[in-house]
Amino acid sequence: MKNNQVIEAFIYSRKGRSGRLSTDGQSLYSYDLKIGETRGVQKVVFDYTATGEYQSQTTSKHVNAAKRAGAILVEVGG
Repeated sequence: MKNNQVIEAFIYSRKGRSGRLSTDGQSLYSYDLKIGETRGVQKVVFDYTATGEYQSQTTSKHVNAAKRAGAILVEVGG
């Protein structure tokens, strides 16, 4: 799978993995860091970007890609 396919799988509650990005359909992980989750019917991603709690360039890219795919950006811990 490619990263965009993993994010699509997350959005549609399916499992997927590509390198360091993975989902069980309910949560989204960059490396072993949980960067997204399902809240009711909404998919949210945590702000692990340069404007939030920055982790790495790769994780930031994963978060931004999920946001572009329709996940809602929320504060880490929020």
